[in-house]
Amino acid sequence: MVKEIWFINQYAVTPDLPGGTRHYDFAVELVKSGLAVRIFASNVNLATRKYERDLADRLWLEQPVEGIFFEWVKTSLHRRNDWRRVLGMFNFSWNVYRAGLKQGVAPDVIIGSSPHPFAALAGCYLARRLGCRFILEVRDLWPQALIDMRGLADKHPLVWLMRRVEQQLYLHADQVIVLARGSIPYLKEKGVAEQRITHIPNGVYPGHCAPRTTREQTRNLFNFNRFTIVYTGAHGPANALNVIMEAAGELNGEPDCEFILIGDGPVKPDLQAQARKLELKNLRFLDPVPKSKIPDLLHAADAGIITLKDAPAFYEAVSPNKLFDYLAAGLPVLCTAPGDVAQMVKRYGCGLISPPENGKALAEQVRTLAALTAEQRALMSARERRLALEHFSIPKLALKLLQIINDNDQ
Repeated sequence: MVKEIWFINQYAVTPDLPGGTRHYDFAVELVKSGLAVRIFASNVNLATRKYERDLADRLWLEQPVEGIFFEWVKTSLHRRNDWRRVLGMFNFSWNVYRAGLKQGVAPDVIIGSSPHPFAALAGCYLARRLGCRFILEVRDLWPQALIDMRGLADKHPLVWLMRRVEQQLYLHADQVIVLARGSIPYLKEKGVAEQRITHIPNGVYPGHCAPRTTREQTRNLFNFNRFTIVYTGAHGPANALNVIMEAAGELNGEPDCEFILIGDGPVKPDLQAQARKLELKNLRFLDPVPKSKIPDLLHAADAGIITLKDAPAFYEAVSPNKLFDYLAAGLPVLCTAPGDVAQMVKRYGCGLISPPENGKALAEQVRTLAALTAEQRALMSARERRLALEHFSIPKLALKLLQIINDNDQ
């Protein structure tokens, strides 16, 4: 009998959409291993903040993709990071619970992912109702990230609620997957035994990260004609994109480099207004692009940039998708994210680091990187590609996931 695995992640996407394809990539490998896989995701895309799948009056829409069943679940729309986004989280979580009960098949394992904890909680309740194992995937440390970013007190209603959800998830999860090793001490403090924790970081799928066009074609298409530094991903408060604005201001009179910010998010309109006010000639914004087109854009660039807010919850407990995309493309990394990410960039010699939220320091590192010879950058690129394939290849990481899934069979 074929074992059935369910992933629940509100922000999971197929490669034709903007966003992270972690669960799609893992699912491809699980299907190759003979498992049946369903991915429950929202019909509202996080990057575009639009309905990307038309459900009409249905609760969910099933779409087969590469042998995977994507279950697009009806979710309310939001435009900014306000109460409507929180409402969308609750809406998706309740609807995914309802959709799970109506599938007509019983899973063997449910993996609930926590870009926010409420969807993972729906997975936990589904597992208990359907009598299967529940694996929690910790992506962000909620509510700790909210406390560190916004200074909310433990008595704040949202923090109080998330604390209770967090406790339930840690208590009832059969296993816990962390994307960053720095999350492990935090989980142990919360009472999660270390033998229940497995580190499976983000990674790259070799077959999905190869460019389809030449570097020259893409550079011409997007008018990349200088030393091009790209940022790909969310434009939100946690991403601290103001540091890129400050660096661009420092370098505004220097004609040899340009920042390209690709994506969308609640703070993007404010960033665009600030760029116009500062009359920045070396910074451009591009709309979100499907994940399948990211390799072409990165192949055409000269460096990738990672920024995060200077918040303790981000120091050791994040595993940015964009970092691994940059590595696979052989892009030198400019890193202003503190903690584990910066240590990794330094340890493997795949870029330059600067303090978080310090635009002047970032500008200096841009000058340093741009001044490297072509041979020096080529060596850095070779190290990055080798690192991506040897240590962060999805087919290799999927073996660890398979081991967890099959634990009860041994």
